[in-house]
Amino acid sequence: MSIEVNILDNGEGIEILASGIVYGRDIIQSHQKIYDEKHLRKQKYHIIDKSKCTEYDVTANDIEIIAELDKKASKINPNIIIAVIESESLQFSLTGVWQAYVKNYIYKTKTFVLREQAIDWITENKP
Repeated sequence: MSIEVNILDNGEGIEILASGIVYGRDIIQSHQKIYDEKHLRKQKYHIIDKSKCTEYDVTANDIEIIAELDKKASKINPNIIIAVIESESLQFSLTGVWQAYVKNYIYKTKTFVLREQAIDWITENKP
């Protein structure tokens, strides 16, 4: 799998590190893992770090499934904020498409080029 999930700040934060070739099925699996209801209630922020991605193999249907998982999670915990760190090598990103799907139910999302910027934004905005 090209995705690693780490728990941060005693469960308040989730870090998703994506690298190499990222497949839609791997993103879906990682979302299913982090959206366990017991742990979801404690989460305040997610960092999705795609800075080391070299290729995306993600379909529009994959993005729709991911967005539906996010929508279900937002019903349990509507205040999670999500910072996305974009790939250093890929100009095209699917983040904008995903943001269009989730804009009505994810509290806040924002994209960044640098991890430090994402951390600062989370610190300023987390509930």
